[in-house]
Amino acid sequence: MRRVARVFFMQFGSFVPVFVYFNLCGQTAFSADGVRHALLVGVLVDLAYIAIAWTQGEVKQFDAGIFTLFAAGTLATRLGAERVLWLYQHYSPTLLFVALALTALIPLLLGRETFTYYYARRQFPPWQLKTPEFDEVSRVATVFWVLLFSAAAGLAAWAPTDWRFTLLFPNLLIFGVGMTATFWLPPLYFRLFPPSFPRLVETLIMGMPIVFDRQAARDTQASIQFRVSGSEAGDYHLAIARGRCRSFEGVASTPDLTVYTPDTVWMQIARGELDGERALLEGLYRAEGDLALLARIPQLFPTRR
Repeated sequence: MRRVARVFFMQFGSFVPVFVYFNLCGQTAFSADGVRHALLVGVLVDLAYIAIAWTQGEVKQFDAGIFTLFAAGTLATRLGAERVLWLYQHYSPTLLFVALALTALIPLLLGRETFTYYYARRQFPPWQLKTPEFDEVSRVATVFWVLLFSAAAGLAAWAPTDWRFTLLFPNLLIFGVGMTATFWLPPLYFRLFPPSFPRLVETLIMGMPIVFDRQAARDTQASIQFRVSGSEAGDYHLAIARGRCRSFEGVASTPDLTVYTPDTVWMQIARGELDGERALLEGLYRAEGDLALLARIPQLFPTRR
């Protein structure tokens, strides 16, 4: 149930007031009185949703953007701003997409946290959010969404009475191109702009599955535990099975190999500044368990230097 609730708040909840608004407007063919009523109901429904989302820690920037759209319209039309009322009557879909574009754009221009962070915290492990590359790709994704929302607004403004331009094409653009960008945009970005070497030992170890060589692993099945000491102390472990590698924080129950290392030593080994075998012999770090597996780490996880 918690997962279902999270999907609701992430993907659909913010748009409940939008569905209510357009449904009420459609029932009156976007008449002046109908739009005024729909705007007021939209504000009230949005306030109720935001209150519920707040109790669950699921309020996001789009909630503020959509609330502003309805609140500004309600205030203006109640004060007799006929030009504004006309805009909501004839260009409501356009105004919605403009509001979404501005919600994405304004924090970006102000150098603040963008809307993408809300989704990232719920989809990616915390260590990834600490990397400078995450901030870079997050801002690239925000610019991508600003362009997408702007294109949707342009389509809706081009033919404001044609449902294909106000509903079909914009949603095909957003759901077909936008929602799939999570899978293709970051890899494309990192192909064009390869990430730098990790600066933190946590990022280095937790990111080892990214450079995992499935061909070198073949049918390897193993658990590798890292017990890191120093200023960046922590416990991390890798699970290798069926040609895949996953990383976890904490202590594995029965690791095949346990590496006890200061953070600086392992970073130097990974950067090629220290020879791993020599550092082991000199006692700069120690290992227990399958030492043959330890010797295979450079082949299993070839790193960029």
